[in-house]
Amino acid sequence: MEFANWLKETDRVFVRRFGIDHVMGGFARAEMMRDWQSGELPTEWVERIGLKYDLDECDQQGAPSVGW
Repeated sequence: MEFANWLKETDRVFVRRFGIDHVMGGFARAEMMRDWQSGELPTEWVERIGLKYDLDECDQQGAPSVGW
């Protein structure tokens, strides 16, 4: 997958799951390119980042979960 498509898919999954994209999360393009070059899939990237930073998942309507 080309980098542009990988980034687009990563942001789509990231927004759906956590309500933010890579820019809102503070991730630089160079960081994203490094992760793309490592062969990490968009879903794997989102899972890893969500766990690393303990992000709150969104519900089906895109609102942040309250955790109860």
